[in-house]
Amino acid sequence: MKNKKTKKLLLAVSLILFLVALLSGGIDAAPKEKKAAPKAKAADVKAWDCAGCHKDKKVLPDSHVPIKEMPYEGCLVCHIPGEKNAGTLRTKIPGSHLHALKGVKCAQCHGKVKKPAPVEMSKCVACHGETAKLAEKTAKVKPQNPHESPHYGTSADCNLCHHQHAKSENLCAQCHKFDYIVP
Repeated sequence: MKNKKTKKLLLAVSLILFLVALLSGGIDAAPKEKKAAPKAKAADVKAWDCAGCHKDKKVLPDSHVPIKEMPYEGCLVCHIPGEKNAGTLRTKIPGSHLHALKGVKCAQCHGKVKKPAPVEMSKCVACHGETAKLAEKTAKVKPQNPHESPHYGTSADCNLCHHQHAKSENLCAQCHKFDYIVP
């Protein structure tokens, strides 16, 4: 019997606290209606339209030149290696951004799908060339050619290091002290 009285008392106190909060403006009686902003599909966003994907998140410094409708070649006027230059874009933005700036559309790699899946290595080599040829280009990289691994040869999947929608990583650095810059 005592348990029922305690439950009723707690219910009454909760109701009183709710009413006090409601009358004092601490709780809205009716939820405010939120208008959903039209959601742009990433495939429809222009490469220079940062807000198309990043919304209100600031991605460029205030001092950056306007980039609206700037082609990739325009970026390279400032983004070149060198002490007094802005430096290469290769490690400053994800690979997907570089592809977009160069005019490569999402569907060219992902196909026309509702939910894009990771791109298979065959798509990478279709444009960037066979991995054996790439290993020839990086043959003089020290201490070890990143494209000719003693573990994988030249067949390591590009996606192990080169991420398109996230920061790329140096897979070798998980076990070795190789300081590769991975675009």
